[in-house]
Amino acid sequence: MNFININKYKNYNHNLFLIFSLIGIILRIWISQFGSNFDFEVWENNLEIFKQGKSVWSEGLYSYGSPWLYTTYILDSISLPFLENNSFIQSIPGTFYRFKIVIFLSLIDVSIFYLLYKNYSLKVGLIYLINPISIILTGHHNAINNYAILFGFLAILTYGDLNNREITLKKIFSIFLFGLSLSIKHILIFFPIWWAFKEKRLINKILIIIIPYLTFVIFFAPFFSEGFQKIIYNILYLGRSETGPFWKMILPDIFDRHLNFFTLASFLLIFLGFFLVNKNLKNSFYLYLIATIAFAPQMYTQYLFIPLVAIAVYWNVKLVIFTFITSFLFLVDGDQLNIQYLRELLNWDLRSTRIVFFPLILILIIEFFEKLIGSKKFYSYIKKSFTFFKNKIKSGLSFNL
Repeated sequence: MNFININKYKNYNHNLFLIFSLIGIILRIWISQFGSNFDFEVWENNLEIFKQGKSVWSEGLYSYGSPWLYTTYILDSISLPFLENNSFIQSIPGTFYRFKIVIFLSLIDVSIFYLLYKNYSLKVGLIYLINPISIILTGHHNAINNYAILFGFLAILTYGDLNNREITLKKIFSIFLFGLSLSIKHILIFFPIWWAFKEKRLINKILIIIIPYLTFVIFFAPFFSEGFQKIIYNILYLGRSETGPFWKMILPDIFDRHLNFFTLASFLLIFLGFFLVNKNLKNSFYLYLIATIAFAPQMYTQYLFIPLVAIAVYWNVKLVIFTFITSFLFLVDGDQLNIQYLRELLNWDLRSTRIVFFPLILILIIEFFEKLIGSKKFYSYIKKSFTFFKNKIKSGLSFNL
């Protein structure tokens, strides 16, 4: 079952693409002047450590592969004096170095906009590009989720048909791009397993598993001598906290459990892949983006960006509400714009943010299962379940005089 019919290249207008791309970049530059997130301080600190020839995994705060590290090094080396001395750029927190990061990540967003526009429509592309979620995450937060998602998305779009008898160089290159995505940030770490489930030929399955994970390891390889154990520790444990709303709902702290949320979430994400064997690769990719946040073992505001490509493609009333609530959250949350007037007016704190996570995650869970089994079946199951429990309660409360 296909949820979206792709009309590739239909109605694509080069001039409109350029106009809206420019608007998107300007909005991201504009929002960057209202402060920055702690992530930017980490990028600055890690770059200095790297330039000193030290390990960012041992000396800094870093849990990703080396591509972003190399990217920041290249960006830092670019010198444009006529821009660097500009008064507006000087007013941006982090000055010219941060300006270059904002421009780079904005171009990543423009690239995703291009893929959505060409493969779907201008409307779908704009839902992603001119969206407060992506504008704030790129311009203010400087998060690199979009960098990883771009290469994963590109890999899926270029792979072609599943179950072809021949593995072409194009397909191998697409799989390598997916490995590059994992190396930038391992958001899509379990998707190669979903992908392999879909391929029927054994050689295809093996390549889809080996190439991405091997690429992931290779990008770490030059740094293993600087502290292999520390690298592994940072990948697995840095910044982890069991705050995932889904798991908090079904396994509150009062329950005695032997597995942590991260282990449970990993098992669940792999298991869900069996139910998507017959879905096409693109829709499976979108559903993974939703599932990885809906069932996330921990939650931070920046994670809410991750399903945005899927939200743009599946756009509906529920996802409009998700976007509205998330955009509002980004205005008041301490990790995002942190607008003091609104925080004081609403008496906002970290607890308020964590409460808002619950309806957002519920929307994503509903969206995931709707797309997985179809809206009619999903709501039919909900109705039957409600009727079943209502009748049981009614029966339990009935009595004869």
